[in-house]
This record gives sequence, structure tokens and C-alpha cells, in this order.
Amino acid sequence: MSLKNIVVEGCTLQFQNGGSGTITITPSQTSTKVKADGKAVYKTLNFTISGYTGQSITVAGSGAGSGSITATAQHCKVEGQPVFLEGDQSATITINGLQPVPGGGTGPATATEIVKITNAGQTKAKGA
Repeated sequence: MSLKNIVVEGCTLQFQNGGSGTITITPSQTSTKVKADGKAVYKTLNFTISGYTGQSITVAGSGAGSGSITATAQHCKVEGQPVFLEGDQSATITINGLQPVPGGGTGPATATEIVKITNAGQTKAKGA
């Protein structure tokens, strides 16, 4: 069993399929009882994507989408829910945006991405 850092407020999320943009953690539940390194531990982790560019979305910053990450801890829970661990990631999500079309203007485009927790926001508490 490999121990990994438990995810808290201030964690870092990154795109895994080469795109760029802003990933914002949206209203997610944090524990009111459990903290790690003085920061609240997440019970749910939802996010929105804005300003995305990548894959077929080639009009800079036009992509947007949303998703969530499922916690994978099997032996560590907070308030009855599995904790999130560094390295947990979303399922594949679809991002909608724009691409140039022949003759001028833009048309719809989509991209698929996976969002991964690349930094837990703390290094003192670990779980599995």
C-alpha cells in the first residue's frame, strides 16, 4: 500500500491532454472537522474550466467545461467519505469551444481532457 498526500484547499489541478486554460475549484465540500497542515480536507471536488485552448479548440481561450474528481482512497475517510489523494483525476470530460471555419468566422469545436490533482496542497498528512 503506497501512501499519498491527502488533498486540501490550495491543491493544484492540471490538464493531462496538453491543453491550457484556467481550472477553478467550484463549490466543493470541505470538512468542518478535519484539517491537514491547518487546511480543510475536501469531501467533494468539483471544477470549472475557462479560457481553454487545445486540440481542435484553436480560437484562443474559447473553451469551457466542468467536471469533478472521484476520491480513490480505500483506507482513509473523512466524515464517512473517502479522501482525495494526490494523483486522483477526473474521468474524461468534454470541453466546448471554437475553431476557425473556411471563409472566415468561427464554428463549434470540442476537446477532451482529464484533470489531475498534481499537488495536494500539503505534505504532512498521507493516506491510502
